[in-house]
Amino acid sequence: MASDKTARGDRGIIEVAKRAGCSIATVSRVLNRPESVAVDLRGRILQVVEELDYVPNGSARALRSSRSRLIGLIVPTLDAAIFTRMLEGLESRLAPTGASLVHSATGYDLDREFKEVRNLIEKGVDGIVLVGSCHRKETLKLLRDRKVRFAVTYALSEDISIPCMGFDNRTGGALAANYLADLGHKNLAVIAGITRDNDRASGRLEGFLDTAERRGIDRSSIVVVESPYDFGRGRAAVKMILKQNKNVTAIFCGSDVLAGGALRGCKDLGLSVPQDISMIGFDNLDIAEYLSPGLTTVDVPARVMGEQAANYFLADQASLDIHSRVELETRLIVRDSTAPARGRQ
Repeated sequence: MASDKTARGDRGIIEVAKRAGCSIATVSRVLNRPESVAVDLRGRILQVVEELDYVPNGSARALRSSRSRLIGLIVPTLDAAIFTRMLEGLESRLAPTGASLVHSATGYDLDREFKEVRNLIEKGVDGIVLVGSCHRKETLKLLRDRKVRFAVTYALSEDISIPCMGFDNRTGGALAANYLADLGHKNLAVIAGITRDNDRASGRLEGFLDTAERRGIDRSSIVVVESPYDFGRGRAAVKMILKQNKNVTAIFCGSDVLAGGALRGCKDLGLSVPQDISMIGFDNLDIAEYLSPGLTTVDVPARVMGEQAANYFLADQASLDIHSRVELETRLIVRDSTAPARGRQ
């Protein structure tokens, strides 16, 4: 005679099949060989499994092992290698475990991010990595309702219920402001990323402005231009700043991409870096070291951030809290694009 536990399990799979509109055999294939079932049908069955909280043989681990071993990474952009190091860190930890990574870009559009999250959930991912702590409330609700493990990177969320592996963007901006103030620069400008719906760009900008003000520099005197992360836009932005504000002696850029474009823009204007203009970037991309002059920049531990995110997704329930919040440090890398303030020639 079958045990009560087995009987309950039999009734459970029957109910899953009934609600999903398929056979018991199909449910069994989804739970044991998911790759053998069409994606749409598999997603529908797994949704019912989650709604009913059905776990075959009472084993949560068995259900998890039947899933895709797939982690989704959603980034704002795949241009200019801004997120490449984090992606590499994720893959370096996931690949040896047999897990795979799939990634997509949103173009800094939070509505599009919601659609990408929904698409990945429908594909049966085990977890999703997001960038930053600014998201549509519908996105977070969807992840929580569907019980998909997720984490944010490149920022530290103020909501302690949200797992995060990141750094304080305000502190990164403060590093740049303090260094320029130490060099005697008082006439400053910022080429920031677009701050709308972007907590990283706004954090770097606010950290820079607040710290400059504490160092005795009038906040209202600092020229601020927001620009998409694009070499050409950085080039255009620095020309606009320096043509209209000839007293500026130092510029902080919210990314190395913007700084690389700004260096070219200074050259177009016949200005030398750092003799005429000091320049600081953000990210410490590989290109920063090879620009001419080498770019002083705020280093972001992107690869380590990816590795730590992977550790969170690979952790079992007992050790989840240990990996759910990891604060990393930024540091200033000084190269040849900065120098003590001098009078403009």
